[in-house]
Amino acid sequence: MEAQGHIYDLIGLGFGPANLAIAGAIVEKWEGPSAGGQDCGFSANNVLFIEKQLEFQWHPGMLLPNTRMQISFLKDLATLRSPQSPLTFLSYLHAEGRLLQFINRGSFTPTRREYFDYLSWAARSVEAKGIKVQYGEEVVSISDGEDHTVEIHSRDVKTGAISVRRTRNLVISPGGSPKLPPTISLLCPHPRIIHSSRYATSVDQLLDSLSPTRRPLRIAVIGSGQSAAEVTLDLHSRLSSTSGGDQPHEIDMIFRKGSLKPSDDSPFANEIFDPDTTDAIFTLPSRHDRENVLKEYKNTNYSVVNPRTIDTMYEVMYDQKLEEAIVRRKGEEAARSAARINMRPHTTLYSADDLSQPDAADSSAATATETPRGEGIRLTLRNVFTQAQSSRDYDAVVCATGYDRTAWLRMLASSDIGKHFGLHLSSDPVQLVPSTEMPKHTDGSLFDVLNAPETEPTWRPASPATPTSPSPPSTPTSSALSQSRVLDQLPVTKLHITRQYCLVPTLGATEFKPRIYLQGCTEATHGLSESLLSILGVRAGLVVDDLWKNSQ
Repeated sequence: MEAQGHIYDLIGLGFGPANLAIAGAIVEKWEGPSAGGQDCGFSANNVLFIEKQLEFQWHPGMLLPNTRMQISFLKDLATLRSPQSPLTFLSYLHAEGRLLQFINRGSFTPTRREYFDYLSWAARSVEAKGIKVQYGEEVVSISDGEDHTVEIHSRDVKTGAISVRRTRNLVISPGGSPKLPPTISLLCPHPRIIHSSRYATSVDQLLDSLSPTRRPLRIAVIGSGQSAAEVTLDLHSRLSSTSGGDQPHEIDMIFRKGSLKPSDDSPFANEIFDPDTTDAIFTLPSRHDRENVLKEYKNTNYSVVNPRTIDTMYEVMYDQKLEEAIVRRKGEEAARSAARINMRPHTTLYSADDLSQPDAADSSAATATETPRGEGIRLTLRNVFTQAQSSRDYDAVVCATGYDRTAWLRMLASSDIGKHFGLHLSSDPVQLVPSTEMPKHTDGSLFDVLNAPETEPTWRPASPATPTSPSPPSTPTSSALSQSRVLDQLPVTKLHITRQYCLVPTLGATEFKPRIYLQGCTEATHGLSESLLSILGVRAGLVVDDLWKNSQ
């Protein structure tokens, strides 16, 4: 139970890998022989993280069997910052008695399941060192508090009870909110539509609900990235072991591109994720330069698939053709347990209809030439070149369409803290800008230009409820690279951030003392690695060092 009026040194919003790395760096700083932690007025025992989940979780919806990480285990929570840290992946293996066996595997990439177990182990470790984590509470708002503090308002996910806590410093690690194509989101929530973030935890229930149909199932997977490919292969494996009558089950993979594209994980390309590269990107002379770098290296992360997964997918589809050829030659019936993957490239979603609604079922009578799918989804698809449209009914739809990472901005703009940074509810669009670009007065003081007109293209935070196009892409695109030219002449709000990930108040807000840090949502200023695991340890060190320096 918290004492009335208690003030934390730091509260973190969320307790995923980013804030877990922060917690680990704080513990190491506090316990280190040269840290002088007890003299700086910042205590590891006075730190709290608030997490919505009831226990530590990490992408539970994509913990699929035999899926591997796409980064080396050395890019863990601590190694790149402090190889001797007790929170490294090697320390975890040693503690769990599997170090030799892991070495014998001969691979630097653990399975996704093992990496989740490592993160869970690290979470327990920092809690044992005094870090407090409040699970089962969702942060609903923040506000300006007394005595130069930030008030955090959170709601118990079970009881609905509201708690209010105060802190001198705040670190926001919001993760991402599942993003659906606008045409699909209009039908949600829907029992036959799931986002890939919930796939592994929902697919059994989904398929069980479809099993009484006793006919071939047809499922759409929307997207062309790693998650879409993994979901498609997993569905193929599951459906191949269930009977679909005299026809195979079908999985349609729908995407805008012409084919699945391989991720570039070559050694030189991987240097884009190095901390030194983050320094270089942050200090580039203009936003256009940063955007050009993001565009050049987009194929390392966005809408791409690991080459090994592509090889597996191609092999599965080749086997399909082989079996079909054998069946035709021998005049036999196709194996009833088989499932078929269909690629539908160069395709976007034009509309989606709920077949359980009478108007949707009636309107399709003239075009439907297939078995009725009851409570399924009708997708109207459009070819990106010919604009030709076709409708196809699905028993279920899985959207592997990425995440929205702007919830933190809406929370900040809607609070009375936003004014200290030049933000308000109508602050749209907003540009996240390096603090090095803040113009100065002739006396050298920082000049408030957060609302100055801007002639360059701007970044507009995406709103899940606001479609940006009548014909949305089937895969997510970088908002920094795909905005309309109409925005070029609009005034913008500039939100400045330091290399240490700390937001900079406007000149007139010098009375605002709390420091607010962002984690995982500063790609526009810090580069492609920002939302990835690659730099967790180094980034956490920068944030904690900055906190320590400014709390002395």
